[in-house]
Amino acid sequence: MYLLEVLSGPLDGKTWAFEQEITIGRDAGIADACIPLDRYVSRKHAQLHVDGERLILTDLKSRNGTKLDGKILSHDARLEIGTPFVVGRTVLRVTRA
Repeated sequence: MYLLEVLSGPLDGKTWAFEQEITIGRDAGIADACIPLDRYVSRKHAQLHVDGERLILTDLKSRNGTKLDGKILSHDARLEIGTPFVVGRTVLRVTRA
């Protein structure tokens, strides 16, 4: 079990638990982790999924991109537990539950 946590942004401190996959976005009908107050987050912005022991971060063709290590993702990227990443203006990280 994993926890997706908001480190900085309009929902600071909010968490969502997930096991295999979680979609991040602004639309509650589409996103498991809904961030409706950040207008720079797309309706369906990014996705995290578990591949064995690895976490994979994917940008879902969002308008403002998904940033990891200060760079906008152009393809799927491996995400280490605890490493911050940015969707819109919201900083997130994944920890183990």
